[in-house]
Amino acid sequence: MRGTEILFMFQKAIKDIIGGFNMRHVWVHQALHDITAKYKRTVLGSLWLSGGMIVTSLSLSIVFGALFKMPLQQALPYTMSGILIFGCIGYVFNEAPELFMSSAGTIKNIAYPFTYFSYLASFRLLLLFLHNLVIYEIFTVIIGAGVLPHWSIVLGIAVMMLVVMTWGMVIGMVAARYRDMRFMMPYLGQLVSILTPIFWKLDGLHGPIASLMAYNPFYVFIQIVRRPILGGWATPHEWAVALAYAAGGLVIWFLSFSAFRRRIPFWL
Repeated sequence: MRGTEILFMFQKAIKDIIGGFNMRHVWVHQALHDITAKYKRTVLGSLWLSGGMIVTSLSLSIVFGALFKMPLQQALPYTMSGILIFGCIGYVFNEAPELFMSSAGTIKNIAYPFTYFSYLASFRLLLLFLHNLVIYEIFTVIIGAGVLPHWSIVLGIAVMMLVVMTWGMVIGMVAARYRDMRFMMPYLGQLVSILTPIFWKLDGLHGPIASLMAYNPFYVFIQIVRRPILGGWATPHEWAVALAYAAGGLVIWFLSFSAFRRRIPFWL
């Protein structure tokens, strides 16, 4: 492939990115509508969004708190914050494979920028995360374990959303081409949720496994957000690993999106 063709693909990709962002008045409104319309005419409204997180966190906190002799005021914030954050990261396993396939009709009939669908899904995910974060803070205050989040939570959320958006688009393109991905990714997500310290602590591991787990990308992305939620800040190692993975994902996303974006409609 000649240099002019590569440059042309890069220009088209950048134009798509800018065009999708310029439609923010559309995807912001659509994301708000998607969240609120589902719970219209319900008594608790959007509080149902946090029901699963609360019930799961309470159950796991009681069980693992008893096993590791941790009081509920310590076990619940750690467990609930982990589930809250992984619920956002888990987008790449559960929803990203359907990113383009769920909008196949729109993509084939309307010339929307392909990044529009990623902006929409990412912003909707961010709204859900912030909603659950508020519920988390209220719940921890009720049980007497509330703390003021560290300011670095803003940076952690920004990096996490960048990773979710970029890898979500890569997985969305692969799943559009190879349909087995839409069935495989949820199973992979279940495996990752077990192997990643979401509701159990890394302190209990030693040796090579502990060293390997320290480079688990899902673990470091959880930590750069969970530590600030719990009132602290992520370690330099965690930030270094998280930023390295984020930069690598950004490069892979841009190159793959530039190369294959025009093929997406033909894969659907």
